[in-house]
Amino acid sequence: MKSIYILCPPNKATGGPEALHQLGHLLKKDGYNVTMLYSKRKSNPVHPFYKDYQIPYTYKVKDSADNVMIIPESMTNWMARFPLAEKKVWWLSLTFYEMAMNSREAKKNFLRKIFVPYKHTEYRFEKNKTITHWYQSQRTKEYLDTKELCNPAQYLCDYVADVFFENLPEIEDFDKKDIITYNPKKGFDKIEPIINLLPQYQWVPLSGMTRIEMRDLLRKAKLHVDFGYFPGRDKIPREALISGCCLLTGREGTSGFKEDLGIPEIYKLHENEITPEIVIEKIRHIMTNYDSVKNDFTSFRAFVLSEKQRMLDDIRGLLTKNNS
Repeated sequence: MKSIYILCPPNKATGGPEALHQLGHLLKKDGYNVTMLYSKRKSNPVHPFYKDYQIPYTYKVKDSADNVMIIPESMTNWMARFPLAEKKVWWLSLTFYEMAMNSREAKKNFLRKIFVPYKHTEYRFEKNKTITHWYQSQRTKEYLDTKELCNPAQYLCDYVADVFFENLPEIEDFDKKDIITYNPKKGFDKIEPIINLLPQYQWVPLSGMTRIEMRDLLRKAKLHVDFGYFPGRDKIPREALISGCCLLTGREGTSGFKEDLGIPEIYKLHENEITPEIVIEKIRHIMTNYDSVKNDFTSFRAFVLSEKQRMLDDIRGLLTKNNS
């Protein structure tokens, strides 16, 4: 059995690191030899959110053909360190690939740019049979389809954390209030005017909360609004769906793809539709008719509810214990 290493930044709790730890958790649970490879030494590299996964970790790995390196798209500059190993690039966001690469290049000093050529530090889809790509979203798949890859790209999506499933009521049993949630870090400039025009509803930003506090709030809310950019298959909208919320979103990034956000099109607004008149009408309709509107989200909610088992099934197809 090959050793699997999952590259990840230490002590960081965002969507990407969570997905990487979820992958490690499922691999470990299914009997794979898996270790987290943290990119920097920290006295306490495991974020509290992930301590229960109990995945062993290291800071250094010797390159070997017996290793499988799972590398997020934002850290593909590490691939040059492992020429012998199998490398699986997991595309959790299309956006962060270019952003991270450009940021690293901008930080190089003059001498480093001369003595460490660009092609030796960054990955630009050079042909390499040891590299396989996993995509989390349809948007990324369509991007990868434009590249000449040595191995066909394969699907692997993460899942909503188990805490959101604990004592989960049936959809008709949620005790819903006139609460609307939003992520203040995404598209707030578009939401703020609407908040001021609809004071009859309780608007609550999803920030400064524990996972349990956030879960309990979403179980009381009728609607989650997100007019921001979706770099990947964002977690919070999926957490809201599981918690019985309706969704109202824009179409930027992956939210514009029905495969990635499979809610009815009437609840996904184009840029020119995000106006006070249209948004207020949509919100009033959802909040007033929640008991019937919630049924419009049944299909995609069921899809999200099954993501964890589907991820485990997909992993077994992508990695075999005998060969990987």
